[in-house]
Amino acid sequence: MKNLNVNGKAPEHDNEPIDPRKSPMLLINEITRLMSEKFREKDIDNPITQKSERYLLLELAKKDGRTQLDLVKATHMKAPTVSVALQKMEREGFVARRPDEYDLRATRVFLTEKGRALDENIKRRIYEEENLALSNLSSQERDALVKILTKIKFNILLESENSEDVY
Repeated sequence: MKNLNVNGKAPEHDNEPIDPRKSPMLLINEITRLMSEKFREKDIDNPITQKSERYLLLELAKKDGRTQLDLVKATHMKAPTVSVALQKMEREGFVARRPDEYDLRATRVFLTEKGRALDENIKRRIYEEENLALSNLSSQERDALVKILTKIKFNILLESENSEDVY
């Protein structure tokens, strides 16, 4: 695949430096870093510090009672990462694991009341920060942004599936 610049044209030279102000991926990375710093500054009382745990919490809040394999697929994380994060979350009382009532070989993961309360707190904070960050965008611009970012995510996941390199 040919390397394209922001305008969709091939760079004049293969060694052309990327202008960080014009690179969508570098901007996304910088925005992510800035938002993470804001959350760290304000989340003094947030006991979940690892991204993997936050992703698992959000996925379980969407659909509780998933298997570990379901969570691996939903989060696009490696199985050992999910396993270690769930063990820590279980020790801290945010999740509980129970055998599947129909398939005793499978274990289901559920949020506890403590986990649900933490999820609500995190979602509220995300909503507040997101509204501040997107405050000068129209609803059409927000919709377009979500659509574009979803396409980028799909492309990255498709590339990962094709190379069998899931992170």
